[in-house]
Amino acid sequence: MEIVNEIAPQASDIVIRKLKPSGFFGTPLQSVLNDYRVDTLLVTGGSTSGCVRATVVDAFSLNYFVAVVEEGVFDRIQLSHKANLLDMNIKYADVMKAEDVARYLDNLPADLYQWSGRADA
Repeated sequence: MEIVNEIAPQASDIVIRKLKPSGFFGTPLQSVLNDYRVDTLLVTGGSTSGCVRATVVDAFSLNYFVAVVEEGVFDRIQLSHKANLLDMNIKYADVMKAEDVARYLDNLPADLYQWSGRADA
């Protein structure tokens, strides 16, 4: 597997390996998000009609606020990609432009998700 340096995990990143389409199925993702008190997810990846959609539907079902970064997802077939973006935007998530997501992130407190080492902190 080729590593793309611009998006490679950093030393402080949490890497969760998955074997099924959803990032939640059979992984500790929900526990990690709970530890950090995360309530909103920004979803990127491929494929829009498979792994992205499965993760979005599971996140929505677990009561997370979900946004899909439009320029950060792809699929093998453009029609499937567009149809799934439309359907997710109607039912499960906000499909957002990367520029709007960047503006949202820029306005968050810098220390919002710093790990305190305590679940009750």
